[in-house]
Amino acid sequence: MKRLSTITIALLMIAGTFTSCTKDLDEVGLNASSIDAAKGGVTDNNSDKKLAPVITINFSESPAVVGRPVTISITVTEPSASEEKLTSGNLILQRMTDLGWESVAHSDEKKAAPTLSYTFTPDAAGTIQWNTKYTGGGKSFENTDTKVDLEVLDNCQNTELRGELISSTKYVGYTEYTVKYTFKSCITINGAKIQGGLTAFTELVSAIDSKNVEANEEDTAIGNDKSNSKISWQLGNIASGYNNTFTITFKNFKKNQEDEITGGWSVEGTDNAGEKVKVVAAPITLN
Repeated sequence: MKRLSTITIALLMIAGTFTSCTKDLDEVGLNASSIDAAKGGVTDNNSDKKLAPVITINFSESPAVVGRPVTISITVTEPSASEEKLTSGNLILQRMTDLGWESVAHSDEKKAAPTLSYTFTPDAAGTIQWNTKYTGGGKSFENTDTKVDLEVLDNCQNTELRGELISSTKYVGYTEYTVKYTFKSCITINGAKIQGGLTAFTELVSAIDSKNVEANEEDTAIGNDKSNSKISWQLGNIASGYNNTFTITFKNFKKNQEDEITGGWSVEGTDNAGEKVKVVAAPITLN
């Protein structure tokens, strides 16, 4: 009887051990299944991301010139590293106006990467803002906008510096003169400087250009026989189409003024090849 009890206890211990192991395995199996399920539920967020196409805009002339036709050529392609090929879509060209963006041209409907060409003639100097819209890229390419500016210069015929007498007013002991120099450039001048002088027996009152920049003054003559006043403006690098006026007012103490009331004036600098450029204006006279 004692022996039977011992065998029974041993069998019960074995059964308990087997049950415990089965439970542990079930838990492991459940956890493994959960992990596999989780792995199966992960999605690639980048798989649906669209590519940004590359828009290229070329102007036949930039800067443009008033009165001369300009052709805008536009193409759109896929990024260089893209495995997807761009085979559809539309291009729309817009121009900024006082009322906002105005559509001026669009590409033809076709099963290919679109292109667009548009020709116009600018009628005023300034900056024109352009916007190119690309749409209809399907599931692979996103819609996009590309903005660019085009500078338009005045139609320039001759580079010249010209002086003129604007007014003269007699006072007790002197005459006050106002003269104006107009400079128009049809070429690029680097480090440009305009400078000139007055005659002796004069006194500078004011010197300012059309951009409200005051002149630099050297060797000022104040109504005596000192050397004449030297007046200048630093213009910096200027492009074709540059236009500016320089107004100078001064007192002249000569009792019987004749002929020249200013000295010689000039604009100097260098061109893109480094060669010296000098544009000269003759002295302003009373005749």
